[in-house]
This record gives sequence, structure tokens and C-alpha cells, in this order.
Amino acid sequence: MRDVTKTKASHHRPTNKAPTVEKQVWPATFEGGQLATEVRDCASCSNESKGRLIREIIEYEGSHGACTQTFIKKIRKQIRPRPAG
Repeated sequence: MRDVTKTKASHHRPTNKAPTVEKQVWPATFEGGQLATEVRDCASCSNESKGRLIREIIEYEGSHGACTQTFIKKIRKQIRPRPAG
């Protein structure tokens, strides 16, 4: 008699597992990349707010396809240094 049961671990892996999609970490369009570079190089922003703004750019590109001038102005206004007063 021969044992025909599958004992290797490779036979027990689920085959219907969905492929893992890598998370986007940088904007895809030229305008989005330029804007994200400005955010990254901003000295007056914290690292937390830089990350939030870059994620916002990526999400905007995902829903609209490209960064509009209005959106670019909105982001630049947020990274502008606050006036001393």
C-alpha cells in the first residue's frame, strides 16, 4: 500500500487568495509629483502633516485623474508659512 495523502505545506495553501495590491506612496501625475515635492521640502510643516497632504494628493488624483489648479492652490495655501503676528 502507498500513502497518497498530500503532506507538504504547499498543498494546503488557499488557491483563491486575492493578489496583494501595493499601496501607492507617490502621486502618479507630473503636477501631483511636483506638488508632493513642494510639500516634502516644506520646512514649516511637520512630518505628520506632510504625510497627510501627500496622501490627500494621491487620493485626489485617484478620484479626479489629475490635480486641478484650484486643488494645487489649496495645498500650497496649507504649506505656506504662517505670518508672524
